[in-house]
Order: sequence, then structure tokens, then C-alpha cells
Amino acid sequence: MHTGDPEPNTDRTRLMAAADSAPPVAGRPPRLLIVSGIMLGHQIEVLEVPVTIGRATECTLSLPYPSVSRTHCRIFQVEGQVWIEDLGSTNKTYVNGQPITGKVLLNDGDQIGVGNSALKFFTGTSTEARYHQELINLATFDSLTGLYNRRHFMTLLEEECGRARREPVALSLIMLDIDFFKKVNDEMGHLAGDQALKLVAKVLGELARPSMALGRLGGEEFAVLCRNCTLSDAAAHAESLRQAIATQEFRYDGVLRQLTSSFGVASWQASFEATTDLVKAADEQLYRAKGSGRNRVCMPA
Repeated sequence: MHTGDPEPNTDRTRLMAAADSAPPVAGRPPRLLIVSGIMLGHQIEVLEVPVTIGRATECTLSLPYPSVSRTHCRIFQVEGQVWIEDLGSTNKTYVNGQPITGKVLLNDGDQIGVGNSALKFFTGTSTEARYHQELINLATFDSLTGLYNRRHFMTLLEEECGRARREPVALSLIMLDIDFFKKVNDEMGHLAGDQALKLVAKVLGELARPSMALGRLGGEEFAVLCRNCTLSDAAAHAESLRQAIATQEFRYDGVLRQLTSSFGVASWQASFEATTDLVKAADEQLYRAKGSGRNRVCMPA
């Protein structure tokens, strides 16, 4: 029977050791790190200008949750110290699990609760800050492509579908995969397949708009979450991606091969009840693209 530390503690020890060995960044300002919620991993530096957090788009950090007030709280510096102040929010601002009134001095490692989001406050470059960032990277990103992994991408999509159910916003989903990817692996080797995945991810990143989120769903399948984007706009973006991938030079170990991808596009409909409805609609269009000759974009008529 195993009686040692559980695996998460082993991982924590390894990550903390890596954080300890990382070189400090001189003069780095205090910052906020989002450790849960739709913007997991996002960082904001606390400089001379106060950081405002709320649901309003004009806030420094805009959190689109019903539980967040339009201007919920602010974080600001005074003579080198960092303070947080609740701005009369409906559901209160929390520091280390306790609701605050007025302004409260923040200390390194304090956790801030705003609606459904949790943020950690760090002064400068502490080991704990680097450790948390490393944990978030492992939980959020696909290690090969650098895109969001399936779990985090689906979390973002769930959040956006929830917003689309509440508000009249345009939301579209692009799903794509690499044509004949198995042949690339079989004929050129798995390292070549990895390079093909990286190439497609690079194209997705280069053409992405700020309102888009990119994910690798697994294997050779990718997805693009298109916020505030109609079906026709998403289809046009998918066509740009298709052309860009098809014109990339893919060469591995002296062998040149053309890569193409098939795309399925769908948008949120009032009749949809769950995130799975949007995924299914885009997936059906992807299979239609593959069944009708590949290297094309399909969307509902």
C-alpha cells in the first residue's frame, strides 16, 4: 500500500522548486493573477492608475457576470502600499473569504473574490506567484501548441453560451481538423505530426482577433470561439484560415507536403438549451465538410 505523499503534493514540490530556481524580475510591480473564472491566468499590474473591476466594459478588468456590479471594486497604490476598496457592490468584495467595507490594505498572497472570479494579489516576484502561474499554465494550455486545452476551452465556451442565453449577443463556433492527419503520422512519423499541429496552431494565432479564443480539442481537432461574431463573419474567418493553412509550406526531414483542413461553423440559436447544442451544430458542419471533399468550410444554410 502506498503511504507516501499524494501525487498533487509531488507536483507541488517540483513546481515550487522550479519557481525557486527561476530568476527574479527586478522591479516588477505588484499584480493581480486571476486564479478562477472565465479569464483564468490573466494578469494585471497595479501601477499608479487604479485598477477598476466590474461588469462594465470600461473597467480595467471587465467580468461579464450577473453577480458582478457594473463598478464593483478598485485596487490602487498609495505611497508604495496597495489597497482594495469596495465601490458599493451588491454582492460585496471579499478578501481571504471575508467581505470588506471601505478600503483594506492588501498583503502578498491575499485572495480577492469578485462574483464568480477569484484573484490572487502578489507584490513583486514571489515564489508563490510563479508557482501559481505554473499551475495555471499546466491546467489551461496544451503543452504542444500553446493553445487552450480542451478542458479550459470548454469552460470558456460554457461561460459564453451562458451569456448568450441571457443576452442578445452574437456567438459563433468554428471547429476544424487537419485532413488526412493519420497519413502524415504514418508516412512521415509522429514528430512530423507534431510539427503539423504546431503549424496549424501558429496560423490560428496569427489570424485571431482579440475577441476570439483558440483551443486544441484533442488529436488534430481545433476550435475557435468567436465572441460578438455572426455566422457569416465566422464563416469568412474560417475561409481565411483555410486558405492560410493550405498555402503554408510544410516541410519535415526534407519532405514537402501540403496541409489542408476542413471547417464547420455554427452560431448560437435561441432554440439552443446547452453548450452541447452549439458544439453539435458545428461538429455536424465539420463532418459535412469532410464528407463533401475536405479542404472546405461548411455552415448551416
